[in-house]
Amino acid sequence: MKKVLFEIMAILGYIIIVLLAFTIPKDPNIIIPSYTYMSFDKPLWLCIIMVGWFFYSIFLSEFYDYINN
Repeated sequence: MKKVLFEIMAILGYIIIVLLAFTIPKDPNIIIPSYTYMSFDKPLWLCIIMVGWFFYSIFLSEFYDYINN
């Protein structure tokens, strides 16, 4: 039951992060330049989504481990 609840929380959290990535910045299509030649220039909305998903996944997994133990 806990696992299903956390999977639903993960899906809802990811959807909220995607929605906020487009609504919070004034211009989400600003291009963030790359620091190296190996990577590529990214739009602001993609950076927000990648960072948001990363930290939300870490938080959710740590919280799940804390509740299970």
